[in-house]
Amino acid sequence: MSIVSLCALALTSAILALAIRRHNGEISVLLIAACCVGLLISVMSSASALIEAVSRISAVSQINGGYVAILLKVIGICLLTEFTANTCRDAGSSALASNVTLAGKLMAAVSALPLYTEILNLVLSLLQR
Repeated sequence: MSIVSLCALALTSAILALAIRRHNGEISVLLIAACCVGLLISVMSSASALIEAVSRISAVSQINGGYVAILLKVIGICLLTEFTANTCRDAGSSALASNVTLAGKLMAAVSALPLYTEILNLVLSLLQR
């Protein structure tokens, strides 16, 4: 799907949800959630091309594959957290959205710990010279 199609679907869903919200708020939230899931699924097909390109770049530049895996994992955590938090905000639960955002930040930091350790070891080895 092109970005124009995705944006048209999102705007149409938002307008329909706004029109339905006065009569049935639950259906409005479900419509938005279904649209979000549909958009996410349609975009995920592009993710494989992105992962393949990053893998090729890392192979050519001889970057450790573990670092690339950590990078992709952190990107996935960030995207999923943003999607979930926005959906919670649309459903009227900003407190839950804030907690999801905090959890996503912590999980991204924990996932990147091996990189932090490697950078610290590199700095310490440079200082010992």
